[in-house]
Amino acid sequence: MRIGVIGGGRVGSALAERWRAAGHDVRVSTRGTIPETAAGSGVVLLAVPAPVVKEALAAAGPLAGTILVDATNNLSGGPSTAEIAALVPQAHVVKAFNTVFAQYYGGAPPDPPPSMVYCGDDREAKAGAARLIADAGFEPVDAGELDRAPDLEAFARLVIGIAYRQGRGPFVYRFQAK
Repeated sequence: MRIGVIGGGRVGSALAERWRAAGHDVRVSTRGTIPETAAGSGVVLLAVPAPVVKEALAAAGPLAGTILVDATNNLSGGPSTAEIAALVPQAHVVKAFNTVFAQYYGGAPPDPPPSMVYCGDDREAKAGAARLIADAGFEPVDAGELDRAPDLEAFARLVIGIAYRQGRGPFVYRFQAK
């Protein structure tokens, strides 16, 4: 899969390395290379701070038919996933990679793999995102349609609050059937 990563910070760079190791063609942008990074990519990972989402998407150019994986967390005034989807109406938006701490993208605890929830409206886009989730070392857990994105955003806020306000530190989660 050809993947363009918009945002080379902790999330974007760690996932890029995992995906390269899994055999994907991955390009990571700088502020000046966003259009080139997005062009021709079947998947674009949006992994920028929330306040610069609109600027990054505008720089990306047309994303018609592209899977846009929204890994942002709206903790500092940026747009929600619904607002992001409205900015790129011809892209297939999937919300994922926002509920696990960045340090685990470089290597998740393996046995059993931790879970990662995701959601989206397009079946093929979700299948692509599920593959990338698995290639990053996580168990993909389909949370439903894109209208579930506010639940993923709330779950991320909950996880972050437990980790830092309660001093429990970064952690992973697993959904296991008995």
